[in-house]
Amino acid sequence: MGAISLDTEKCVGCNACVRACPVIDANNAKTNEEGRLIIHVDENKCIKCGACIRACSHHARSYGDDIDEFFKELKAGKEIVLIAAPSIKISFDGNWRHVLQWLRKQGIKKIYDVAYGADICTWAHIRYLQEHPDAKIISQPCAAVVNYVLKNRTELIPNLSPIQSPMMCLAIYLRKVLGYRGKIAAISPCIAKTDEFHDTGVIDFNVTMEHLRDYLNQNGVQLPKTKTFSEFEFDGVVGLEGAIYPLPGGLSKNLLLHAPNLKIIETSGTERLYEDLDLYLKQKQSDLPTVFDVLSCKDGCNGGPATGVDYHCFAMNNIMHEVEQYAKSVRRKTKTKKNHDLQFDEFDKTLNWKDYIRTYKAHNTKSINVTEADIERVFKMLGKETEQDKHFDCHACGFRSCREMAIALAKGINEKENCHQYILRSIKEERLQVEGVNRKVYDMNEELMGVFKQLNDSIESVKEEADLIRISGLHTTDKMNIVTEHMNKLSGLNEGIKKSAGHINDSIESYNVMTQNVESIASKINLLSLNAAIEAARAGEAGRGFAVVASNIRELSDSSKASVASAKENDGAIKNAISEIMDVIQKFSDTISVLLESVQDAIQDVDKTSENGQVIQESMDMVSKMADNVKNVIQETNSILS
Repeated sequence: MGAISLDTEKCVGCNACVRACPVIDANNAKTNEEGRLIIHVDENKCIKCGACIRACSHHARSYGDDIDEFFKELKAGKEIVLIAAPSIKISFDGNWRHVLQWLRKQGIKKIYDVAYGADICTWAHIRYLQEHPDAKIISQPCAAVVNYVLKNRTELIPNLSPIQSPMMCLAIYLRKVLGYRGKIAAISPCIAKTDEFHDTGVIDFNVTMEHLRDYLNQNGVQLPKTKTFSEFEFDGVVGLEGAIYPLPGGLSKNLLLHAPNLKIIETSGTERLYEDLDLYLKQKQSDLPTVFDVLSCKDGCNGGPATGVDYHCFAMNNIMHEVEQYAKSVRRKTKTKKNHDLQFDEFDKTLNWKDYIRTYKAHNTKSINVTEADIERVFKMLGKETEQDKHFDCHACGFRSCREMAIALAKGINEKENCHQYILRSIKEERLQVEGVNRKVYDMNEELMGVFKQLNDSIESVKEEADLIRISGLHTTDKMNIVTEHMNKLSGLNEGIKKSAGHINDSIESYNVMTQNVESIASKINLLSLNAAIEAARAGEAGRGFAVVASNIRELSDSSKASVASAKENDGAIKNAISEIMDVIQKFSDTISVLLESVQDAIQDVDKTSENGQVIQESMDMVSKMADNVKNVIQETNSILS
C-alpha cells in the first residue's frame, strides 16, 4: 500500500506530473495503442512526495494507504492504539477532537499526541549533536526526503539525521517505555510514511487524514463542523514545542530554543528542496550548516499531500498560531527560575536517546548509466545540432532542461514525440512537404479546370443533341401516327374488299344453285319433250303439230343445258379468280398487320428515344451542376493554396 496509482483513462499526457516530480526517472512516458501519451509511475524511483497528485488537474493520479486494513482489524476487535500527527488540527480544524473521540468509541484503546514524540525528537537531536559536535546532518522527519536519499541520492545517507521522526519517536516510546505490544496506527498527512513504517517495522498502519475524512463521509458519520466542546483528551503526556513541528522550520525553531547557537538552514517545497540537496553534495564540509532542516511540502506537514485540505497560508498560519501560543503558555508553566527545561530533565532520567537512532539501508534501485555520447545521439535524433537548440529548455516535456529530456530518452523512459521543439520541427518539415504537395495539387487543379471546361462544353453539346433527338423523336412520333392512321384506313378498306368478295362468293353460290335448278328443269323438259314426241308419233297426222312443239321444247332444253354448261365453266373461272383475289387480300391483310405492328414498335421506340433524350438532358443538367460545384471547390482550394 501507499503507492501512487494511475488511472490511464484520465491521463492525457500533459506532463504536469513530470514537471512537478523531483525525480527525473520516476515517470515513464509511453504512447499507448491508441496513440495517447500516458505518464506511468516507476514505483522503484517514486519517493511518494505527492507532488504529482497535486499537479494533476485531470485527477489521473491517486494513492493508497492502510485505512481499509486498519478498520478491518479494528472491527475484528484487535488491540490498536492510535497516534495523531499535530497537522490533524489543520486537516480537521474545528472538529479534530470530535474525529478522535469518534475513533475512540469505535474501539481504539489509547490515542496519543505525536507532538510529544516531536519533543522527544528535539531532545534526541540535541543530545546527539552534543556528543557529535562536528556532525553535519539533514533532518529526516520528512519521509519523502528519506525516500529520495535512499532511492536516488545514496551519497547523502551518511548525512541523514540518525534521529527518528516524531511519529517513530512516540511509537518507540510506547513500546520501550510504556511496554505496549499491540498494533499502532498513525493518523498522518503523508503518503511516504507508509515506506517509513514498513522499513522500521514499529508502526503498523498509515491512516491518512484525507482517506479518514472520505471514510467518515462514505459511512455517514456526522461530526460537528464548528469548534464546539468535546470531551476528548489525549492519553498520556501531550506535546509542548513539538506541536509546531508541522510548520516549515518547525524542527529548527525547537532546536534553537535549546541551542540558540546552532547553525541551521531551512528549505522546503519540491520546487527548491531537491535542487538544494543536490547542491548540498557539492559543498565543502566546512561550509555546510550543522542542521539542514528540510521538508518536501512547501507548507510543511500542514500542507501534506494526504491532509485533504488546501488552505491558503493565512488561514493555515492562524490555526497554527493558536497552537503555538498554547504550547508556549504550557512551556512557561514548566520552567523554573533558572530557565531549566524540566521536560528535558525528565527525558534524561527516563529515556535513552540512543534508543531513537535509525540506521538506513539504500534501496536496490537499478539506474541506467547514460554517457555523453548517448546524450549527443539523442540530441541528433531530435535535430538539436546547435548549442542554442540543446538549451532551448521550453519545459513542455516536463523536464527542467533539454539535457534532462535527452537523458530520459537515452534511458528509454520517454519518447521523442514528447519534445515540443522536435514536434515543431517535424511540423515545419511536414508543412513544407504539404506545401509542395499543395503546389502539385494546385497545378493539377488548374489542369482539372481546363478539363472541366472541355467537359462542360461537351456536356452542352450533348444537351443540344439530346434536345434535337427529343424534338426529332416527337416529330417522328407525329409522322408515324399519321402513317398508322392511313394504315388503319387501308386495313379498313381491305376489310371492305374482303366483305365484298365474300358477298360475290355468296352470289356465285346462289347462281350455282340456280344453274343447278335450270339444269334440273331442262332435264325434265327434255324428258317431257321426248314423251311428247312419242305421243305425237302415235297420234300420226293429228299429232304432227304437237311433234313440232315437242321438238322446239327439246331444242330449248338442249339450249338450256348448253347455257348451264357454259355457266358452270364461267362459274369455275370466277371461283378461281375470287379465290386468287381472297389470297391476295389475305396477304395484303397480313402485310398490313405486320406493318402496323412495326409502326407501333417504331412509335414506342421513338417515344423511348424521346424519353431517353429527356433523361439525357436532365442527366447532363445534373452533371453540369456537379461540374460547376467541383469547379467552385477547385477554385476555393486554389485560393487557399495560393
